[in-house]
Amino acid sequence: MNATELLAVLSRHYNAPNRPKGWLLAPEILSPPGGRRADLIAAPLTYSGDDDIVGHELKVSRADVLTELANPTKHDEWARYCHRWWLVVADPALVDGLDIPAHWGVMAPPSGRRTRSMTVLKPAPPLDPLNPSDAWMKLARWQSFRADAAVRDAAAMTGSQAREIERLKRVVEELKDAGADIALSPQRQRAVELLEKIAERSSREQIWGVGNLDAIVDAVLDVEGARRAAREQRQLVTRVQRMLAPAIESMSATLAHAERLGGEGPVTAGRRT
Repeated sequence: MNATELLAVLSRHYNAPNRPKGWLLAPEILSPPGGRRADLIAAPLTYSGDDDIVGHELKVSRADVLTELANPTKHDEWARYCHRWWLVVADPALVDGLDIPAHWGVMAPPSGRRTRSMTVLKPAPPLDPLNPSDAWMKLARWQSFRADAAVRDAAAMTGSQAREIERLKRVVEELKDAGADIALSPQRQRAVELLEKIAERSSREQIWGVGNLDAIVDAVLDVEGARRAAREQRQLVTRVQRMLAPAIESMSATLAHAERLGGEGPVTAGRRT
């Protein structure tokens, strides 16, 4: 498990998927003095979490753990504002036989019947932090910056989509002016309308993110693949019908000749000659 995967597991521990978020999670955030980063600071967004700020250092190898233990005060710039401090390891074996500072807790990924909650290897004792107002101000600025960046990115992507649609429209108009026969079929017109709807929806909801165009492309390709398979199946049936046509005609002629010889109507399976 690498650091990104471990962070994702820890994030699910605090905020269950498909449920309202109860914690603000700030990865790689500088301390209020600005000298050190914490791998993750968690701060409650609801009253149930009180005002406790929780710090985390993530380690994915034994060497990482030993380096951290060699300088246990490295994280103090953030820990002084935290109500608890956790060492989060990718595997419990990483801390086997090691002396962990008394004021650290130790977490590992879920185990046994747990599917989301982290496994507590050593409880994190309550700490006596400094006035956390500086930490909350740092978190508010971090969140504001991230929100502004997300809005800018969404606006840029939406604008890029809109410009591409306009460019394609201009190309169509230029080809029409040049006399090209490029009247859009109803299906292609629907595709253009779909692109416009995506751009419109993305612009209206940009603060929450933009549509996943890859998913839309995958869906379109799935539909096209199904249509192609259906066409190929129809072509196969047509070829088989053509191959069988002479045999069917010969069989029909044979049956007609047998009926004429019998003189008593159609030949049936029960007739004896």
